Amino acid sequence: MAEPADPDRQLEELCRVLNYFGVGYIVFGSHVARLNGVPVETVDVDVVPARMVDNLTRLAEALNLLRPRWRVEGIPEGMKIDGGLEARHFLGDSDAIGLVTRLGPVDVVLEPRGFEAGYTALIAGSTTVRRGDVEIRVGGLADLIRSKELLRRAKDVEHLAALYERFPELAIDSQPEPPDPR
Repeated sequence: MAEPADPDRQLEELCRVLNYFGVGYIVFGSHVARLNGVPVETVDVDVVPARMVDNLTRLAEALNLLRPRWRVEGIPEGMKIDGGLEARHFLGDSDAIGLVTRLGPVDVVLEPRGFEAGYTALIAGSTTVRRGDVEIRVGGLADLIRSKELLRRAKDVEHLAALYERFPELAIDSQPEPPDPR
């Protein structure tokens, strides 16, 4: 399955499908930065779903429409999912489930770093944005920064530099030093 040339289009089309199926979700990861004007690169969409079984059933139905395959390193087209996605696939011990869809890669993130309660931990800081005719529930920028600070993968450190440059007030170390008492 080919990756879309435009990650913003991928985001809009994915959210259009999720909204149609009534899925409760929050977009997290690099798209939070992108939607806040920080030009970071991304190849996938991170979706944090509400973890009620009926919502996960709707999520599976929505994603099945997009012909999902398991995302496996070294196999760009992914591996076949026998029988399609079901809610049970999202109820195990995984923190995230990587998929390849006809729209491109999608990560269903169940326990984002720093927000292990997932959707319920992120909802308070989230906002709704409109891209074209699609409403998208997006995680908070401060929450994204906190998560990336905890992850500290190479791409997270790179993204943090761009986020701190654009939003220096959100950097952990942006607090002024107390005056020297001498």
